[in-house]
Amino acid sequence: MAPESTVKQASTTDMVNSSLMEEHKVEEEEEDGGSDIDRRYKYVPGPEPEWDVDSYDGREYESDPEDRQIFSDEDEYNEYRIRKRQAFASKGFIPEPLSGIYPIKYLDEIAYRNMTARELMTNLANLCVKKLNDQKGQTVELVEIVRVIDSGGFRWNSYITFMAREYPNGPLMEYQAKVMNYAGNEKPPFPILCRPSPKLSV
Repeated sequence: MAPESTVKQASTTDMVNSSLMEEHKVEEEEEDGGSDIDRRYKYVPGPEPEWDVDSYDGREYESDPEDRQIFSDEDEYNEYRIRKRQAFASKGFIPEPLSGIYPIKYLDEIAYRNMTARELMTNLANLCVKKLNDQKGQTVELVEIVRVIDSGGFRWNSYITFMAREYPNGPLMEYQAKVMNYAGNEKPPFPILCRPSPKLSV
């Protein structure tokens, strides 16, 4: 018989995946008029990311000349370029909707049964916190979710910013967690990284 903690963790994982799948499917339907949803959600196996390795590392920002065609006003285009550069420098933790990086705006609304989006994201972030503590022998404790950014389709990343303490009664510090989610419970959420929020240079 499985331990009670294992059963609870599996249940939480199912709720997280089901809720996030519904949210992403609604967004896809709104953008695509509900067509080809099955095709867009066809599962394509891919390698799992490596723990504590940021996919943004080693990449340089490059502007896309085609973006200019979206804007008729030069000032608006320049503001967009600044936002896009800031979002890139944040490594996914600042939203940039035109690049498919969206914020979850209503964290305190019910997202699945009796759980809010904040509670669901707390569970996901805690997967990363636990991995960090287990791997590095630390005692980081999540205190409060600050914001959440989502990016992707069938497999998507949640970029979670939260306040944490590194030891009991320690000062609050801003932390980041990144976790990969799979629609349809294809796989359980996969923790990617957990770290103090870096200072942006842009």
